[in-house]
Amino acid sequence: MTHLRHALLLVALTVSLPLGGTACSSCKRHEEQPSDAKPPDHLAPNEVVESKERAFGLPLPRNSRIAGRFEKTIHVQTPLTPEDLVNFVRARVKDGKVMPGTSGTELSDVAPVGDPEKRLSIDVRLYRGGEGHRSEMIVRDTTPLPAEPGLTDEQRWQKAGLTPSGQVADPTRLH
Repeated sequence: MTHLRHALLLVALTVSLPLGGTACSSCKRHEEQPSDAKPPDHLAPNEVVESKERAFGLPLPRNSRIAGRFEKTIHVQTPLTPEDLVNFVRARVKDGKVMPGTSGTELSDVAPVGDPEKRLSIDVRLYRGGEGHRSEMIVRDTTPLPAEPGLTDEQRWQKAGLTPSGQVADPTRLH
């Protein structure tokens, strides 16, 4: 009789579970994801991934190629369109001016977001060399040199070879 009572109790518990419920606590129902949510490893439309490469603190887009690296200038080629490259750069700089032109776009006196003391001038234009690259940019480090402490303005002008009005102090020394 006790076995029958236990069997009936087990049937009663199973029947009384809520619809869609489970009998064990480890069997949980997965919550529904909203239809507009995307997994964290997917890119937004037109989003460009950064590479590990930098040009004077400015992140470069993935699949870009550094064509030349000099003391104050870096030449970069990318498979991005010039418009996409400008948008990529604008999202990673602040301050300065953006001047669109007929053959390209110039960003002047901008600072990389991670280095506000740095000043850059960036020219973005269509690349006509092929090799799968669609645009190029020239990144120039235009950060002014720090002022030498203890000098007067007149001494600074003189050190630069100029008069306080900005004229060349000794024209014979130009050669």
